[in-house]
Amino acid sequence: MSAPGLVATTTRSTPSPPARHGPWLRGRWWLVAGGVVILAGSLAGVQAYVVAQNQTIPVLALARDVGWGHRLVDGDLVVAQVIPDEHVRTVDAGERDQVLGQTAVRTLAAGTLLARAELTTARVPAAGQVVVGVLLKPGGLPAAGVRPQDRVLLTPTTASSGMEVVAPVIGVVLDSGSPNADGSLVVDVIVDGAPNPIAAPAGVGQVVLSLLGPDGR
Repeated sequence: MSAPGLVATTTRSTPSPPARHGPWLRGRWWLVAGGVVILAGSLAGVQAYVVAQNQTIPVLALARDVGWGHRLVDGDLVVAQVIPDEHVRTVDAGERDQVLGQTAVRTLAAGTLLARAELTTARVPAAGQVVVGVLLKPGGLPAAGVRPQDRVLLTPTTASSGMEVVAPVIGVVLDSGSPNADGSLVVDVIVDGAPNPIAAPAGVGQVVLSLLGPDGR
């Protein structure tokens, strides 16, 4: 029983209306499916690009230092795996037999990639040239030494007994040996003329070697 003057009320909870997303999703399922397809395609494209960018090919590289004028032999070469680059000139490993026997046009360092421009079929020395072994005593060459392809002037000193007077000769350094115990060393120099009169005094240390500039002076 209620108290006088008061009215009893009853409150009932009203349930929420059902969600209406079902029909929307069912009517636009192709949007979801399309998004999944696009995402999968993008991931596949990225993966293919990464794989392509990291695909390596076998090329030829130098196994050891090779001097100018040296004819390549099998032991001079190794196979390296590199990623192709349009700005880097290389020689395919399958062309190994084609480059063997070719001549290096400059000094090549071990570990560097081989390029066609660094090779020639010409021989060193060329026809009409000769390699002269010049025995140089201490003070017989510049303090900085010489390197392959340096232009040099070979000037005979006082002629030894029985030797004719020989004029100075311009040549090109092929290679330089290591100093001997007495400080002397032998430098191989290419000169024109086979034989060349400078060979006799050069072989007995009767020659001074001077380094020339690019213009021959």
